Amino acid sequence: METQEISFDVRQQGQPIVFTNGADTVSEGCLVQLEADGVEIYAKVVKTYDDQTFEGEVTGSPGSDLKKLGDLRIGSPIRFQDRNIFQCAA
Repeated sequence: METQEISFDVRQQGQPIVFTNGADTVSEGCLVQLEADGVEIYAKVVKTYDDQTFEGEVTGSPGSDLKKLGDLRIGSPIRFQDRNIFQCAA
């Protein structure tokens, strides 16, 4: 999977991930909320790595905000870290 380099926002130190819908850990198949330059991005986790890095596929964004991030589209493969995840749902 050729992932796009996105400069994702980072949660504040000490701020935990908000888990919903029965999720209690980030794992393959989870839906996560990320942010980049104030744009919310929703993605499905498709692969996890031991170093708290993840690969995912963009599933959406409120409105048409993805246009603000250049070539990022629904279905785009992305790579992100635990510290970039704001919410996670099972």
